[in-house]
Amino acid sequence: MEKRVQAGFLPARALPLRNEKLSAYTQQTLALPRNVWFTPEAVILDALISLAKLFFIWKNILKAAPSIAFRTAVLMLLIFLAIGAKNQPNTIVAGTSAVPIDKPTDLKISAEITAGKAPKLVWPVPKTYISSDFSYLHQGIDLPTAYDTPVGSFTAGEVSFAGWDGGFGKAVVIRHKDGLTSRYAHLSSINVKRGQKVYVGNIVGSVGTTGVTTGPHLHFEIHKATGAVNPLNILP
Repeated sequence: MEKRVQAGFLPARALPLRNEKLSAYTQQTLALPRNVWFTPEAVILDALISLAKLFFIWKNILKAAPSIAFRTAVLMLLIFLAIGAKNQPNTIVAGTSAVPIDKPTDLKISAEITAGKAPKLVWPVPKTYISSDFSYLHQGIDLPTAYDTPVGSFTAGEVSFAGWDGGFGKAVVIRHKDGLTSRYAHLSSINVKRGQKVYVGNIVGSVGTTGVTTGPHLHFEIHKATGAVNPLNILP
């Protein structure tokens, strides 16, 4: 009976393939452990089979290459678009498209522009109700409101009087364009002085009870060159 050698190069040449019995020829042949034997022919055959498998895999890769390249290109394009959008603060990214927007414009608003766009006429105090109507003996309207409520100029003009005015108490008179003049009476305080220019809604004083009065209210008059007129015919 022939004796098997477990490892190392044997002095035999023609060993059987894999687990077959050893032949009688003795040449240099590699013997592996666990009784698995390989001849050079078996090693070459296994190498050829492995190459064939690699060739099959490479062939499939070549077939899929155009699709892979296209998908890769699309992915890279999306990445570049996203990076470019982040570097542009005035760009809105929606889906896969970048839409540039105009740079915000700083707004420069001057007092003249604001005054020009503001209403031309306003009520001097918030409109509630009228306690005394206009008449020949009462040449204005009385507007009851809370004490110290701010009083605004009903339109733009120049202060012609600011101080104590007999029964009107603390009062302000403003001369306007088109020959109009307005009076604000019974004020608790005055916020303007003679010669001061005011715009529509500018605070000229506060509601009070100075002069002849029975409670806090604003006595408001409007005069033309011909005399007093009913403010309700002019106010908005």
